[in-house]
Parts: sequence; C-alpha cells; structure tokens
Amino acid sequence: MKVLYVVGLGRSGSTILSNSLGQIEGFFSGGELNFIWRHNVLENRLCGCGRPFHECPVWTEVMDEAFGGMDKVDPREMMRLAHSGTRTRHIPLMLSPRGERVLRERLAKFLDNYGRLYRAIGSVTGSRVIVDSSKEPAHGYAMGLVPGVDFRVLHLVRDPRAAAYSWLKKKPQPDSEEREFMVRFSPTKSSAMWDSWNASAEALWRRSRGKYLRVRYEDFVADPRGSFNDILGLLDERDAELPLASDREVKLGVSHTVSGNPNRFDTGAVELRQDSEWQKRMKPRDRALVTALTLPLLKHYHYPLS
Repeated sequence: MKVLYVVGLGRSGSTILSNSLGQIEGFFSGGELNFIWRHNVLENRLCGCGRPFHECPVWTEVMDEAFGGMDKVDPREMMRLAHSGTRTRHIPLMLSPRGERVLRERLAKFLDNYGRLYRAIGSVTGSRVIVDSSKEPAHGYAMGLVPGVDFRVLHLVRDPRAAAYSWLKKKPQPDSEEREFMVRFSPTKSSAMWDSWNASAEALWRRSRGKYLRVRYEDFVADPRGSFNDILGLLDERDAELPLASDREVKLGVSHTVSGNPNRFDTGAVELRQDSEWQKRMKPRDRALVTALTLPLLKHYHYPLS
C-alpha cells in the first residue's frame, strides 16, 4: 500500500491538490486522517460526500473491515496515544538516534490501527495509493513507521504572507455544530507555525532519496501538468492519467475526505489560478511582520522579499 503524505502548514492549497490527486484511477484522497478519531468517529462530522461519517457507506465499510465496526475502536485511546508521541514537541526525539525505536514501542497499538485503516481503505475503494493530507510533520513521521506501508512525502509550501492572510479570514465550518467558523491565527502565530512546520519537514525527510518531493503551491498553479508529473514520478505511477480537464482546470467528483478545509465539498470543474488577493488587501504592517519572521526560509524557498 502506497501512502502519499502531504506535509505543510494549512491554508497552503493541500485540499485542492489532494482532491485532484484523488480523481486519478486507483488513488483515494482521505483528507486529514489524523483527525478521523476526534472529528469523525467521536463527533460524527460530515464526510466529503455530505453524509455524517457514521452514515457514509464507504467509511462504514472501511471501519467494519478494519476494526469490525465503528464501536470496536476507542477514539479517545487513539487521541491519547497521538498526544504521547506525534506532536511537534516530539520532533527532537524523532531526529535522535533512538527516536524510531522509542516511538515504535510507545505507539505500537496506534501504528497497528493506522495500518489496519490504510489497508481497509485500499481494499474497500480498490485503491493502490492513499493521499493523506494530515500535514503535521510529527504525525507524518509516525505514519512512516506504520508496518507494510510504502510511505512517500509531498512537502507543499506556500508564500507565508498568502498563508497568513488566509488564516486571518473568517471561513465557515459547515461540518461542526460547535464551531461556526474555522480557527483563525494571528500573523505572528501563523508565521511561527510556517517556520517550524516547514523546517521540521525538511529535517525529517529531505535526505530520504526518492521518497520526498517539495512543491511550491504557486508553481503547482502556474504549471499543474508539470507538478502532477513530478508527483506521479515520486509515486512511481508515471503511467497514470493526469487529473486535468484542460491545462488549467481539474474536474472534481464527490470525495470521501475526513476533516479539512470546507473546499473539500466542492465538485465540478475548478480552474487553478493564482490567488493574489493578499497582495492587494493585506495590511502593509502584517505583510512586513510576516516577511521579517519568515525571512530565512522565505529566501530558501525563493520567494521575493517584496
């Protein structure tokens, strides 16, 4: 089973990229599977198909095959295990010589359950590649330890000023009864997260030859065909048909994504185009602050300073 793990800060275009990949025959876009235990098994939020998770025929069959039913796996235990070894604070351990051994022992049941989940998704949907857009670097490291998984990493980067502007926006949260809008971050917090998550992704995987690819969101939108070909090359799936309706347009079918940006509910033809709203409407003070706080990696990823 191949798993393509999308890593990078939220609001970087992972939803449209992952759902586009999910249109390829033999690919399944699962959304942010790190949240499946809390948002879906426990809270019964909406699947990308629009049904509550417990009523989605695909996920019902997946959970039956993986665990014998929704009620046969303890979501709270999975959340406790996640907190014990898949958080940003655990990245120094992950980078240490003993990190892999310690985490394999600490997270044995957690890794076994994700292995069951991945295999059931593949079996039920007939997929050979699962796209997991959980994005968190530490969680991704843990997923790379799941037995029997051929793990590949797509590191998605977006201009931190565009991401910061997006984090300031009010976005509706249609799949939650408790929260009307998605969480928002200040430019300072989103910049700190952009720095730490991107630096962590590089530290964890950049030396993984043939298993890691970094793509800038701006390059993906400018040349989707080239980016898709690079991603399929990473997956050794070069003969797969590209998910493009035209040079700049993807046609999205109904997905079965769990958690994530509300755009995961979009279907139909979607034009890929640069989002330049932040360049016109972002406050100069916020733009200057984000530029200063992200300067080293901003230059590393070849983004202009102004």
